[in-house]
Amino acid sequence: MKPVPQTAAEWVEEIALAYEDAREAQPFMPLVGVLPRDRKLFHLAPHVAIKFRALPESRRQAAVEAALCTYVASEGKGLRDDPRVAFALCYLASHFGLNLVSQNTVDEVMDQIAAGGVKATSSRKRGSRSGLRRPAPANTNRRR
Repeated sequence: MKPVPQTAAEWVEEIALAYEDAREAQPFMPLVGVLPRDRKLFHLAPHVAIKFRALPESRRQAAVEAALCTYVASEGKGLRDDPRVAFALCYLASHFGLNLVSQNTVDEVMDQIAAGGVKATSSRKRGSRSGLRRPAPANTNRRR
């Protein structure tokens, strides 16, 4: 299990590794009904999060729901224009849904990404990440 990153820079580094891990899985995406395209990699973000944290299968649903709810809530905020940024948002949202990070941490990391931590299209509009969704009531034992 990889320890949860503690700084925005560590998160950006881990997200880059997670994105590459997801890209390596593209040939298998049709097996779950998803076309193998970079813009669809956000679907794999919660699964990579579970893998990297070595969490049990029983936690997968919370990660998937948090990622997909956040993805849907981000419509119109420009966060979905770049597949790498969409993946980063879903990867972080998965950790949020699993109570491994706070919303402040997610916002801080996404700000770092918007500032150039991940190469994004220059036309991407910044938007609030207040659309984060945690699927079920959660305990307060979150790490920052």
